[in-house]
Amino acid sequence: MRRHRWPALAPPADRGLPVEAPMPIAAERDLTLELSAVTAFPSGLLLQLAMKVTGIRADFARYETRPLTDPHDWSARWSYLTVLVHTDELCGPADPLHSSEPSTGESGPYRTTPWYWIGTYPRTGSLTVTTSWTEIGLHPASIVVALGPSPFPTASESGAGR
Repeated sequence: MRRHRWPALAPPADRGLPVEAPMPIAAERDLTLELSAVTAFPSGLLLQLAMKVTGIRADFARYETRPLTDPHDWSARWSYLTVLVHTDELCGPADPLHSSEPSTGESGPYRTTPWYWIGTYPRTGSLTVTTSWTEIGLHPASIVVALGPSPFPTASESGAGR
């Protein structure tokens, strides 16, 4: 298995095809995380996640994703939802493309909806998504997404590029 980093790239401008219904990843008293959509394109997949955190964990999430106002302050911490994607022989972290966090001073639930571009369609028809955010108490949770064969007859078996 090769280590790979899935970069934060925008999906192609053409319309993709939805290939998976929402799937829960984690459900706890004050945290829910789901794979809200998987959209296939001839050149890869767009994974959309949705997370809602309430209570003290929401405060931790806001603190962890706050803007860092002093770039010289080495004590400043920052973290976010970690997503690892394993498909065929490639496995590694995925960088979020879009994420919407509330402003630093906001109270109430914390919501985020990151997108992840996976620049290949798995030849096996499935992929594994593992998420975690230990700073707010979300321990690693994995799901296997069974996509089936590519809906695009020209889907190549090239690597992870786009």
